[in-house]
Amino acid sequence: MSEPSLEVFHGQTTGNRIATYIAATRPPFITASVLPVIAGLGLAWGMQGTLNFYLAALTILNIIFIHSGANVLNDYFDARNGSDAANTDRIFPFSGGSRFIQNGVLTEEQTFRFGFSLIMLGAVLGVAMTVITGPVILIIGLTGGLLAIFYSAPPCLACRGLGDIVIAVCFGVLPVVGTVFIQNGSIANEAIWLGAVIGCFVSAILWVNSIPDIEADKKAAKNTLPVRLGKKIAVYGLAVWFMLGFGILLVSPLPVSSYISLLAIVPAVRAAKALLNGQLMPAIPMTLVTHTAVCLLLAVGCAI
Repeated sequence: MSEPSLEVFHGQTTGNRIATYIAATRPPFITASVLPVIAGLGLAWGMQGTLNFYLAALTILNIIFIHSGANVLNDYFDARNGSDAANTDRIFPFSGGSRFIQNGVLTEEQTFRFGFSLIMLGAVLGVAMTVITGPVILIIGLTGGLLAIFYSAPPCLACRGLGDIVIAVCFGVLPVVGTVFIQNGSIANEAIWLGAVIGCFVSAILWVNSIPDIEADKKAAKNTLPVRLGKKIAVYGLAVWFMLGFGILLVSPLPVSSYISLLAIVPAVRAAKALLNGQLMPAIPMTLVTHTAVCLLLAVGCAI
């Protein structure tokens, strides 16, 4: 896949401008937030034998707006701190940002306005869902939204080595807990455990994508945990996240049928071995496959 360019995203027609802004959200990676919601819906179905599909659709739409906005704002703040511009070791589209700013397709101002607008759309939907389900969902949504913004916005939690935990909470624990609450009106213990499992695999995606960014992040004083550890040690982190995720699953109170997700050990092993051998490809896409497999298998396992 080639980086965005003015030849492709010329903005001379309405359709092209719409396509430009959609592409700037990095759509292929929105699955990292949608899949945990689907897993949460599977758990809610297993707990009560039914779903409110209207609320399920609103939940998915809400997480898409929030995640898209966070992606776009991340590009803005990484452009401001210089880490994306300095990233000559990037593996597009997995690391180094969307490149819409660096390649002159969108300005920093356009990017900021677009990202902020998406977050606001998510906030409006969140308020609407609060009216339907109660104030707890507002607290969950507000927490997730703020963490997603300040992941890269000053004080930049990622720059302080907290990015992996923030991502595990934002795209693991909170969406699963929130989804189950919206469906059955309670904070379920099983939802917290399920979110923790999925959070480990979301953080694994961030971790492996951060490896080629280490030198650029270091120059920009974006001191992520991989930067602090250094590449020689950081390559072991992917396997640690995988083992932690599967370990939490095995000690959790989730139904035994959820163990079907252990089948995802196959792509997890392939991804970890590839990274240890210095092969970022296929380590990065195989990590994405692992996360997808875990979420979908957990959804099925919890539903039955």
